Amino acid sequence: MAANRSLSHAVRPLAHTPSASTSKQALLRATRPAHARAASTAVAAAAPATEAAAVSSTSYVHDPTPNAHLPRLARAEPELFAAVRPPPLSAFAALTARLGLLPSSLDAESRERRIRLVHQACTHPSFQALVDKINAAANLQLEPSAAASGLAKKHGATALDAAQFLPLPSGAVDHHAALATVGNSLLGMLATEHLHLRFPNLPTRVLKAAVSAYVGPITLADVAAELGLAGQGILRWNKEARIPTSTNLVHKRNGRGAAPKRSASSDASSSSGPMRSLLSKDVAADAMRALVAVVFQEHGLAGARTFVTNHFLHRQLNLAPLLKFNNPKLALASTCAKYNKPAPQSRMIAESGRLSISPVFVVGVYSGATKIGEASGSSIRMAEFRAAEDALRRLYLAETPLGDFDLPSVTLDASFPGLTPSAAQASYNPQPLGQAEVLPAAGKNH
Repeated sequence: MAANRSLSHAVRPLAHTPSASTSKQALLRATRPAHARAASTAVAAAAPATEAAAVSSTSYVHDPTPNAHLPRLARAEPELFAAVRPPPLSAFAALTARLGLLPSSLDAESRERRIRLVHQACTHPSFQALVDKINAAANLQLEPSAAASGLAKKHGATALDAAQFLPLPSGAVDHHAALATVGNSLLGMLATEHLHLRFPNLPTRVLKAAVSAYVGPITLADVAAELGLAGQGILRWNKEARIPTSTNLVHKRNGRGAAPKRSASSDASSSSGPMRSLLSKDVAADAMRALVAVVFQEHGLAGARTFVTNHFLHRQLNLAPLLKFNNPKLALASTCAKYNKPAPQSRMIAESGRLSISPVFVVGVYSGATKIGEASGSSIRMAEFRAAEDALRRLYLAETPLGDFDLPSVTLDASFPGLTPSAAQASYNPQPLGQAEVLPAAGKNH
């Protein structure tokens, strides 16, 4: 037992002593070839020299300032800068494509011209005031690089900026005043001929109201929003501009609809009448009129007619509320006499609960043996009144199916072919005029 303990005590230092491993590593280094040691030493010595040469040959200089920064106008007048910041060219290119003005076969010059026209159609005349305000103050003028991309760069605007943004004009602004006038006339002509032939018996007053409903300012603003004119940076206008107020109020003395009283000083200061702020829907409506003129210029009258028909005239609109009659029974009798038809007669068709608290009477109006109207009411007199109205609406709202009539404006397609070659002129068959103005009582205010 004591012999074993002394043996283990004698063996332990030899097994765990660090001098054994150290002597082993020294033995390996001693046995390494001399040329290998020389090569590794040479590489280690040459590495610092190579890194120093690479650092010395680099021309990079650290610049802590960014390559672009906001121009002075953005820092001094942020709202003004947001209103005049150059819009991206891609937004107007996409809008031009949605209008059908960028076919795949179009050359580069015509493509750029049409995009510029669409940009002009989306610029309101009030935008000129913003440009004049910037040009009037020397410390607010945009740098040449900022006029292209909206950011001032150290080395100025690049060719890529000019290809991505539409620059801010330095002088006169190309706005859509003339284009909107042409487009408004085209909308009125195309809508009037379409509605007159589709509803040939509409009175003049109701026809005018229908034209306003189909191509009026509210509808124009809605179509503009659907086409994407409400996107950021598309419409260019001055939000502080004011325009005259157009009202249809009936001036009555001490009654509803009477105009507010104004002093002599206020009348002298605003000789042009009351003013109101220019709204985005007003700008969108004018821009839509201008876009119709652009389509007319590029695709001719046939293209403009197709565009207006697809986006405006194919909408569903109930024209019945536009017809109002004070005495429909008398108006129906006059109408039957004008068409040499038998005088109208009211006949009871059905009734229920005559002696109850809620009776119902169904009355039909007949011209000879033909029933021309039918309605119900809580009394016989009310049912007769509604039946006569129903007969008049059936007459005035008689609709010609689409495709069964030819529009007179097709005869002008050859005179206004546009800048794009159009198809051959369609054949035209003159259409008979409807029996409009059957009686003066058909108007909305009669």
